[in-house]
Amino acid sequence: MTDVRHLVDAIAAVIPEVREQFREARGKTATENPSGDIQSSADRQIDRLFRDKLASLDAVGTFASEEREGVENVGEGFSVAIDPLDGSSNLQSNNIVGTVVGVYDAPLPASGRDLVAGLFVLYGPFTTVTVAVDESVTRYVVDDGEIVDANPVIIPDESDICGFAGATNEWPKPVRECWDDLHRDYKLRYTGAMVADITHLLVNGGLLGYPERSSSPHGDLRLQYEANPIAYIVETAGGRSSTGRGSILDRSPEELHQHTPAYFGNAEQIDFLESTLS
Repeated sequence: MTDVRHLVDAIAAVIPEVREQFREARGKTATENPSGDIQSSADRQIDRLFRDKLASLDAVGTFASEEREGVENVGEGFSVAIDPLDGSSNLQSNNIVGTVVGVYDAPLPASGRDLVAGLFVLYGPFTTVTVAVDESVTRYVVDDGEIVDANPVIIPDESDICGFAGATNEWPKPVRECWDDLHRDYKLRYTGAMVADITHLLVNGGLLGYPERSSSPHGDLRLQYEANPIAYIVETAGGRSSTGRGSILDRSPEELHQHTPAYFGNAEQIDFLESTLS
């Protein structure tokens, strides 16, 4: 899809400026985003970078962000929902962070079934942009703002790796029981940045979970600009997503900053998860 490729090129072009912010804006601010999270200086500045770059594209009609209260009309075109800096708390420890973007052909808040593309950026030792569009997933390598390499992504059928977010004593009993069954036979893998864990999942397979818990009873991930785009990527790559009761993409949107429990993985592991949680 040509419009989506223009959006990917625009994101690639702004990456050198984003990386510059990692060096200049590691500290926290006194402000909170609409979900109540304390913002880092980088959260706010990187949000502005992406807003200015994407809102100027002819393909973008509305822009929404984890860092902004509402939806902004910027033209005629797709609705873009973005988490500008996933894992921003990792900046202090010099660990991996990323960006997550959903492109919807519907007004926001929208169903995951209205997505026409999902993508995420991983700012690792080298920068990659993983894009799901037109029923395929591609990982692009970005160097100095330019795409220099591309490879198809298909999630492996089997894996012995899993990781769940949060403290076990905060999980509901069915989640704890599921974890008790899994962790005996699986290697544990969890970094604190969803983009890093999803990248590992797409390369090596496995099961990744963000359950509801006592301190976050509706789950950690925001449906519009985190869970839906990642679910779209994982399902397009041959995996499955779930709220614990069915695909995340079938979750009805109620408001822009809505949270949801979220699980991503191989089909067999998601089947086991849903049978245990139900």
